Amino acid sequence: MNPLDQLIDEPKTETTESKKIRDILYRRSDLSTFVVHLTRNKECLEGILKSWTIEARNMWGAAKKKLEESQQMVKSQKCVCFTETPLEYLSLLIEKIDGRNFQPSSYGIAITKKLARKNGVNPIWYVDMTPGQVKQWALSKAVDNIVHDKIKDNSLECSNVAKIAPFIEQMYPGTGNDHPKEFWWEREWRHVGNFNLLGHILLLCPGSDFEKFYDLAKVRDPHVKCIDPNWGLEKIIASLAGFENGEIDIL
Repeated sequence: MNPLDQLIDEPKTETTESKKIRDILYRRSDLSTFVVHLTRNKECLEGILKSWTIEARNMWGAAKKKLEESQQMVKSQKCVCFTETPLEYLSLLIEKIDGRNFQPSSYGIAITKKLARKNGVNPIWYVDMTPGQVKQWALSKAVDNIVHDKIKDNSLECSNVAKIAPFIEQMYPGTGNDHPKEFWWEREWRHVGNFNLLGHILLLCPGSDFEKFYDLAKVRDPHVKCIDPNWGLEKIIASLAGFENGEIDIL
């Protein structure tokens, strides 16, 4: 037999090594390295940097509505909210959007997702309650009934439900005159109670306020960097790489 023919007939082995999941995730632009907390205004960011703490001032989650209806303010349901929206798309998140009660500003902070997870920040669970979808309604209604029973007998605060409820939100597209409740696209994460800034942060604010907020933050974090959430990805990269505005601007 011709040695060359034998070589051709032999099955070829796959030499490409499998990739690690971490290497794959780093290449996906829809997955962010950061979680971001956007404030209502610049004064709120100033307060955060002075205290190095984001205060949990409002209740959120599956128990929020029923607690408000019964005029109760339960501490275990107060949360600090974050989004895992990639930095290059933050400008879309701070646009004025119909039906949204909270209007975020261009001021906030970002921390790495890994640091957030180490300190109790968790993604929330969106439960569908679209009318006519019986299976989804059954799930939403089950959560609602559990919460209702605990509030009714005043046992919510000391129950396991109180630990879960802040991380559950309903999805509802709205019908007729009803307002939709469709905010799953914000990809929200939450922390129950005040959140202390323990490590390195990325400051978010308009470029005109960089110096002011940098001076406030560098006392606690000498390596702090600033970006404007209205920038595109290329400008964010160039700025963090240390280029001056005059070197970045294309025109």
